[in-house]
Amino acid sequence: MKTISTLFTIALSILSTHLFAQDKQDDIIGIWQTQEAQVEIYKVDDRFIGNPINPEGERNTEIEVLNLKYENGQWVGKIYSKKRGSLLDVTCQVEGDKLLLEVTARFVSANLEWTKVN
Repeated sequence: MKTISTLFTIALSILSTHLFAQDKQDDIIGIWQTQEAQVEIYKVDDRFIGNPINPEGERNTEIEVLNLKYENGQWVGKIYSKKRGSLLDVTCQVEGDKLLLEVTARFVSANLEWTKVN
């Protein structure tokens, strides 16, 4: 009986840890104000996609600004640079209502900060 109780406790601990991680990775979902526009980030399967919001307040799916995957407590992937006209590496973390982005182009990194609208 003691073994069953111990196994149940271990299983419950593993399950709750997994569920907490699932909730954490969804923290990035929402609408974010960038320096230039608003971007909506949403989940498709195991990816997080970001599209700009058009003047009518709708998601512009023709332009993909972000394509991220949640790994080791952060989001990693690609961000589109309008200035360069190319995709760059990006690492993101959510801290409260701020999305902190570290964008890397070859050997140079830049930090951006977006604010959550909703």
